[in-house]
Amino acid sequence: MPNSTNSNGIFWYSFDYGNVHTTVLSSEHDLSPGSIQYQWTEDDFKAVDRTVTPWLIVEMHRPLYESQIKLEDVPVGISRRFELDDLLKDHKVDLVLSGHYHAYLRTCDGLYNSRCNSGGPMHITIGSAGAELLMVDSYDNQWTDKLIRGEFGYGRVSVANASALLFEFVKAGPVNDTTAGDVHDQVWITRER
Repeated sequence: MPNSTNSNGIFWYSFDYGNVHTTVLSSEHDLSPGSIQYQWTEDDFKAVDRTVTPWLIVEMHRPLYESQIKLEDVPVGISRRFELDDLLKDHKVDLVLSGHYHAYLRTCDGLYNSRCNSGGPMHITIGSAGAELLMVDSYDNQWTDKLIRGEFGYGRVSVANASALLFEFVKAGPVNDTTAGDVHDQVWITRER
């Protein structure tokens, strides 16, 4: 794993790739304000020079926002929102990528405090790369823009420039699947949102 300043090795760390700064967090460790990981995350965000790396992406296993009904997981997502929503908004994080749920979900842009267009990042759950797919019901909310269940796939990020980034959900499948490789969802994220 990248050895970033004061990181915890494989559990939380960050790295730059081109004009993207990626911060990887552990959703399985304490993320509450005042915790070691929270303080490291805040320091990491503060150290990002947005003129050099204008894009800030966070990756973690468990999503903050999910609409599938897995009652045992709902409290975890809600607690992570209370812990991280303000930090993500304050530091203008652009995109949060997570997994855990074996399906694809994309939220509205600017998601903060369960409201769209409120200054937070877009959240994408992309947990459909290989494990058994999840086919549970979902509950209504205002922030789910796209939900794809029962389809294997992966995410592809293409950074056009300092103000536009394309995220695509690409369908995967066996060799004889003629739709494998098709883009089944895409969204442009702009820094002027």
